[in-house]
Amino acid sequence: MRQHKYHILILWLSLAFNAMGQEPALPHPEEPVVEDSASFLFASLMIAEPSHEHVQSVEGHAFLRLQCPSADLDFCFSMESGNYEGFLDICIGNYPNRLAIVPTPQYMETFNQEGRIVTEYPLNLSREEVQRLWKFLDDTSAQGLSPYHDYFHHGCSQEIIRYLTLNLDGDLVYGEAAKAYGNTIFTIGNQGLPPNSWVHLTSLLFTTDGTDRRLTDAEKTAIPHFIPGLLSDAVIEAPDGSRRPIFKDESPIVHEPTQHFAPNTAPPIYVWFVLLLALVVAISILETWWPVRPICWLASATDGMLFTLYNLIFVVTLLVCIFSSLPTTSGWNWNYLIYNPIPLAIWLWSKWHPQSMCKRANTYIYYALWLAAFMVAMLIVGDHFLIEQYLLTLTFTTRCLFKAYQHKQAKSISNS
Repeated sequence: MRQHKYHILILWLSLAFNAMGQEPALPHPEEPVVEDSASFLFASLMIAEPSHEHVQSVEGHAFLRLQCPSADLDFCFSMESGNYEGFLDICIGNYPNRLAIVPTPQYMETFNQEGRIVTEYPLNLSREEVQRLWKFLDDTSAQGLSPYHDYFHHGCSQEIIRYLTLNLDGDLVYGEAAKAYGNTIFTIGNQGLPPNSWVHLTSLLFTTDGTDRRLTDAEKTAIPHFIPGLLSDAVIEAPDGSRRPIFKDESPIVHEPTQHFAPNTAPPIYVWFVLLLALVVAISILETWWPVRPICWLASATDGMLFTLYNLIFVVTLLVCIFSSLPTTSGWNWNYLIYNPIPLAIWLWSKWHPQSMCKRANTYIYYALWLAAFMVAMLIVGDHFLIEQYLLTLTFTTRCLFKAYQHKQAKSISNS
């Protein structure tokens, strides 16, 4: 794609020609703009719909399209890594990124093959702004690889909007529409995901940068398919105070693929957690009032599964935090208050130092109360609500309460 690095020179030369075939000359930087000069150049914001096939595409994709029909130039400018990275790579920022320049027909064909709709939003830019943006993007692309990717702060859409903003004749001012979106990476990220996406669980890995830090309006552009709504009433404010909408007063252009793949119709993720809670409650009731051997074996297996899941969440969270270069997944995580080695240490201690039934019951009660207090506190503190997280914590809490009741019941029977 580097063979296109000189097309900005062609663009500048072509704009100096007129229909009578005058000698080419580079336009002077202070050359006045004729009234219809914007018709020579076109800039559009392109939004590809989300795809459930790849983790980094579940929030959609944003890129720019710049055109100069008179010079037969039509290119897309997109932040690319070159591959589809895995879940852990995205969480720790373990892959490089670059600004790619691709002929529009070639790039649009990739979305056609993936069966994804791309919507084009014409931008209300002057000729000088498009020229400056085009040159800036060419120069940025020529620099090669950028630092390791940060999906939450330097993803495709945030970088594209930043590049656009840097080349405007004025400031990009967001309107009231931006206020309707979430206040943190945690909330806006989960709001942008379909309910049946397992990517919701990545929120368990978010540190305070993701759960507590309030976003500016510009930072909310991290979610590609939210950008049209975020910018719906945004304006470009010139130094003289005049304003113009960022989008042209035109209907968006919808690029339909030849075959649009059906969306993921799997049930919402929280349904599976509701079923897990119901299963744990049912097994606990059977074990408490009908403690036959098969039921006891099933209950033991359930305890092993929950204990494994609990410690797996802690280990994954800790490892991501250690190896991550991203502020959103590195540092203090509120979930360490409940997902930590303390339950494992207590379990091992109880195996080596048998306690009375009453002390074991109290341990379960204390931990159940701690889990319940954590859920309430996170609701009070701010935007920390994730239905899957609460259902999972409620499952652990429920099992602890049943275990406490069983130990107290056993203690009562042994004393009678």
